[in-house]
Amino acid sequence: MPNAFSWFSIVIISLATLSGGLPPLRAKSPEPDRYPMGEAFASGVFLALALTMMLPASFQLFGRALPNVNEPIASLIAIAAMLALLGISHAIRHLDEDIQAEHGDPSAPPRPLIPILMTVMIAIPSFFMGAALGVSATQQAVLLLIAILLHKSSAAFALALKLTDSSLSTAGVRIVFGLFVLATPAGIFFGSLLGGRMGAESLLIARASVLAMAAGTFLFMGLLNELQSTPMIKRC
Repeated sequence: MPNAFSWFSIVIISLATLSGGLPPLRAKSPEPDRYPMGEAFASGVFLALALTMMLPASFQLFGRALPNVNEPIASLIAIAAMLALLGISHAIRHLDEDIQAEHGDPSAPPRPLIPILMTVMIAIPSFFMGAALGVSATQQAVLLLIAILLHKSSAAFALALKLTDSSLSTAGVRIVFGLFVLATPAGIFFGSLLGGRMGAESLLIARASVLAMAAGTFLFMGLLNELQSTPMIKRC
């Protein structure tokens, strides 16, 4: 079961997500607000956690669980997770462009499918971030919590803007956003449960796999998602 720190993380992450998403959901005509320095800092945190903590920890756990296997399983899982998220992001972007081209009006509200897919796209990394927090030791978990908090409020704000600009109904917007809010807490709960329902070897493999997938997720968020909207990449 989740420990006290996991429950604390669930509560504070949920509050941070709601604080970022509720203003656009309540506003009649929300205006986008960018925080490029915050996004750049979050990208650095994601990269540092992925390369200096999560991947090495995954390698160590795989080495303990599978001492006779020499293949870089952790790297392969991380790369697969990053490429899968990149592929989904690429498909969503092209689908959005195709729909706009079909209607001939780039300013037209996006169809409901686009914001729903975007929500899934952001919720999957959020789930694995939470799962990584749930299986981490306290010191690692604190750093993961900081990185998640830096990301979730801004991601919730951007997602809420997309949802309110789409042709989704008000009830649909609230349901979709609510699923995004629950993604990271569900991941934390899932990661915490791994410790009580598996044998020693299976638990090591599960934790190593979750950390590797989360590392790939963090690499995607740091390199291909957060940084693409910063001024240095977008305008310079």
